[in-house]
Amino acid sequence: MTTNYEYKVIEVKPGGFWGTVLAPESIEAQLNEMAKQGWELVNSVDVNHGHGATSKVMFIFKRLATFS
Repeated sequence: MTTNYEYKVIEVKPGGFWGTVLAPESIEAQLNEMAKQGWELVNSVDVNHGHGATSKVMFIFKRLATFS
């Protein structure tokens, strides 16, 4: 039997005047909400632009598929 998964990607963009502030409390709340919905975090990707500055962080989740 094959196990099927579905995947979801969410983006978190830095805020602040220079676009360099990531709010850990906000990210934690989003991750906990995804967990409540049955999503498991499998990876995160820091997307950079110019000189290593973070433009966004992408979080990749999976859960057992709700489709057949």
